[in-house]
Amino acid sequence: MRQLEQRLGVKLVRRQGNGIVLTRIAEAALPDIDRGFDALAAGLRRLRFERRADTFTISADPSFASLWLAPRLGNVRAALGKLDVRIVVSIALDSMLEEGVDLAISYRNSSAKYLASADLFTERVIPACAPVLLRNRFGQDGAAVLDRLPLLHIDPTMGDDVYPTWRDWFTAAGLQRKDLDHGPRFPLTVLAAQAAISGMGALLASELVLGQHLVSNHLVEIARDVPALTIRRRLVWPVDGPKARRAAAVAAALAAVATADGLRLNGS
Repeated sequence: MRQLEQRLGVKLVRRQGNGIVLTRIAEAALPDIDRGFDALAAGLRRLRFERRADTFTISADPSFASLWLAPRLGNVRAALGKLDVRIVVSIALDSMLEEGVDLAISYRNSSAKYLASADLFTERVIPACAPVLLRNRFGQDGAAVLDRLPLLHIDPTMGDDVYPTWRDWFTAAGLQRKDLDHGPRFPLTVLAAQAAISGMGALLASELVLGQHLVSNHLVEIARDVPALTIRRRLVWPVDGPKARRAAAVAAALAAVATADGLRLNGS
């Protein structure tokens, strides 16, 4: 601070009690300094965007990105034009501009005026477990099947903490269980699914992500008598910027792919 004062030729701070406060001249200059820092931050963002000028960045949770998004990128190649696609993990929607994300696929919606959004599809969130856990158990479609099964949990990823939990499921079913928060926790649905396949417990997860394991009978849906929870996955992108129109085109292309897959907004 002393070196800065010597360089500027003015006193910036003065002692007051046990601390220091800004001098009047420093307080007067503070708004201009703040604007300078804002301009610097804007310049750094512009540099980040320029560095990624040939790249279209999509953020999505890893499980969804690997099982649904990545295999379908070829179907949106025309919408991407000459841009190379880059997939990153989910981020908070209010960080899209700072992180240089062109399109986010999220369970969250945003009311921010600088972001546009569109629904992609609605997913059923279902309980499932390995068939081995159902041996010597009757009524696998009834809610009682989950009375004593160990529960596996998925920790919320950044920006997607609206994902249903076991507590949500038991509340919707009108049931109670004391150890709802007990059991192993996993950062990714794909990891939790492998634990469920090994027989560690029952998992509450998106039917879309569990689909291949249900088809192969490595996992089976349980408690079907209880209506499944649902959650809507959305497409979000900045309304301004050099790639805004491209983002809207990619969002429309992904929505068309979802429709072709037979996924609808009222369920999958």
